[in-house]
Amino acid sequence: MKLEAFDFKLARICQEGLLEFEVRLRAAIAHTLASKNVAAHASKEFLDAQSCDKAAGEHTKFDAWTKTWREAVTSGAEDEDFIKHHLLKYPEQDVPICAVTEVLSFGNLPFLYDLMQTPDARSVARMFGFAHPSRFGAVLRMMVDFRNTCAHGSRLFNRAFKRPLSLREHDTASELLAHLLEPGFTVTPKAHQRLYIYAAVLAFMLRSHTSGTNWHLTFKTQIRKLDIKLQAPDGSELISPDVSMGFPARWSDLDLWKPKP
Repeated sequence: MKLEAFDFKLARICQEGLLEFEVRLRAAIAHTLASKNVAAHASKEFLDAQSCDKAAGEHTKFDAWTKTWREAVTSGAEDEDFIKHHLLKYPEQDVPICAVTEVLSFGNLPFLYDLMQTPDARSVARMFGFAHPSRFGAVLRMMVDFRNTCAHGSRLFNRAFKRPLSLREHDTASELLAHLLEPGFTVTPKAHQRLYIYAAVLAFMLRSHTSGTNWHLTFKTQIRKLDIKLQAPDGSELISPDVSMGFPARWSDLDLWKPKP
């Protein structure tokens, strides 16, 4: 019961960090596309034509994306006054990107990101400390999985997420995640699918954004509260961050988890 209570609080804390990230991501994508055209999401002229023309079932990815955002707008028109206003006053114009990103689900944001032109996608990635759009795109899907796990009440302790992340040198603009490049950075099996690497990347992105954050300190405090003594017959600990969740030894001493200067 102690473990369940710990895990429940941990999930709420992770949700708070993911919400910070989600709001910033929506704004970053909307601002970047709107600087080209207020309805850049609705035209292949302002997106990456090659990505848009890739097959998605019987249609193209652009066709699938168009259906996705239009359904989001239709659904949003039932509840959101800013959508109703636009549809009534400008019925012949596409809803602007700043409004579309507000009604899209978090899970659909990576879909739009993948269709952005490389310079635009790189600009968004750099707002969160990543140098390459493709690596950041993979991280977005990780964060969607992370968010869904927390929101649906699934456990975080001892979980191996379905999407692993293996960072490479120069993927990020600082050395805060450099420890993840070291072989055997944790004793937990499936190290690149555990909570630590997901939380570390989230903390890094929030810290890299101009708005800053204290989320990493809250997360660190909660992890330190895991103090359940349960030993195997050989005397080894069965419940601990490094054994069960992919945390490196002395992780809390890393610069990533310290207050930002």
